[in-house]
Amino acid sequence: MTSVPGRRTQAERRTATRSALVRATVDSLVELGYARTTTQEVQSRAGVSRGALTHHFTTKADLVLAAADHLYAEFSESVRKAAAALPDDPAARIRLGIELIWERFDGPLFVASMELWTAARTDPELRTALLPHERRLGAQLRALSVEVFGEQVARHPASEAVYQVLLTSMRGQALTYALQPDAPRAGPHLQHWLAIVDAFTPAGA
Repeated sequence: MTSVPGRRTQAERRTATRSALVRATVDSLVELGYARTTTQEVQSRAGVSRGALTHHFTTKADLVLAAADHLYAEFSESVRKAAAALPDDPAARIRLGIELIWERFDGPLFVASMELWTAARTDPELRTALLPHERRLGAQLRALSVEVFGEQVARHPASEAVYQVLLTSMRGQALTYALQPDAPRAGPHLQHWLAIVDAFTPAGA
């Protein structure tokens, strides 16, 4: 039996519904924050039934973690494309790589993650779900950093320490912009991060 042209399959409809729910969750987290991102709010934004929502996501924690996964996938694709254009020279690559990663701390992934970290402090269910999720994404982000900074830098003995210092510092700096969204993001911290890398890698890995 031939299918009617233009009619979506059940699998395609399920995928579209899940995508709409995830996108609606992302938008709600960024616009309203975690506390006001209710399942009812997401259902309304996605334009789906209650049954459709619970078929895909049984808890709010499942829903917001799926949204974080979606944002991370977009983030990774963006970083990989940008990293492919970086120069081979390690010194130039480090400078541009730091700028590349820092630019991506100004976006929905960081905002959504910040909402989840804050909420998890007092929400045991979310915290239990979030911790292994964060560990997995952290490992994936660490692997992604090799694509940004290159194999030569990644093999340096100090690379793990440098990576952790940079990531922690960037997160802290980005938090200050949550309260000052209009402040210029290019400041002395960029030079500080470059100086950290130079201090850790005096031999110019």
